[in-house]
Amino acid sequence: MWWNGPGPGWGPMYGWWIMPIFGIIFLLIILFIVSRFFGSGNGFCGKRERRDDDGILELKKEIQELKEEIRELKNAQGGGK
Repeated sequence: MWWNGPGPGWGPMYGWWIMPIFGIIFLLIILFIVSRFFGSGNGFCGKRERRDDDGILELKKEIQELKEEIRELKNAQGGGK
């Protein structure tokens, strides 16, 4: 028993109001860790930047130019449909 009264007891539990504060802090830390893990899209590793969009656009443009060149070569040979 933790209250004062007749018989054996340890007295009132002063200071136990701080335990809920530790619980809230713990839950906030867990929430922060989970949001970092799922929010970044790549876990804890790597940067938050998704991709190098300029590099991808450059490659797509180059592929399109190569396709055009292939089409022109086919037409020049007479095999274009």
